[in-house]
Amino acid sequence: MTKKPNPSGQRRNLPAHERRHELLEAAIDIYSVKGMAITVQELADRVQVTQPLVHRYFPTKVDLLSAISDVIQNGHWETRWREILVDSATPFPQRLEAFYSYYLPTIYKSRWFRAFMFLSLNDPTFAQAYLTKFKNLLFREIVEGARQHYGFPSVRDRSPTEREYELIWSMHSTLVFAGIRLCIYEMPPATDMTVVMKDQIKAYLSIAKDVIEEELAD
Repeated sequence: MTKKPNPSGQRRNLPAHERRHELLEAAIDIYSVKGMAITVQELADRVQVTQPLVHRYFPTKVDLLSAISDVIQNGHWETRWREILVDSATPFPQRLEAFYSYYLPTIYKSRWFRAFMFLSLNDPTFAQAYLTKFKNLLFREIVEGARQHYGFPSVRDRSPTEREYELIWSMHSTLVFAGIRLCIYEMPPATDMTVVMKDQIKAYLSIAKDVIEEELAD
């Protein structure tokens, strides 16, 4: 039997956690296009609810922006990424490939990139917090993996140097920018991204040994 449309135009009631999720997902969609110009009225219209209902879940615009920030910062984060990088039973180059095979698809989305940029432009500490988390939890393990791979002392004995980190940033940034070209500039790379990813890992590995050796010789 075909379900009849609701003549009142009112939305059905949802459990609180589902309604909040619905509102937040719609808010991220709007924010990724309009940034700080997002309004509560626009969000209410998008979800076909009243402004007072939106305010029940997000009392102020600051609360709404904070919730958006939390999703973009942490909503896609997986403990699996670090588990891949510390798996010493797997050769280090394969660990890097596995990590990026998991990570890149989670961010290669126009909504995520645009929202991340708007949040960072509004408050640079947003990007700083995200990148610091990346460096401390993931890049440190890449340094450790590279050192193990080439037979150098562990980061537990000799702390990672900023030059070692910068070398990883170069590899990582290239792959992130490929996503920006694809998702924001709408200029997809002509080469398959898996090939691009593997090429960047090879480029990193081709110089990592020399960099580590030079850094630890000081």
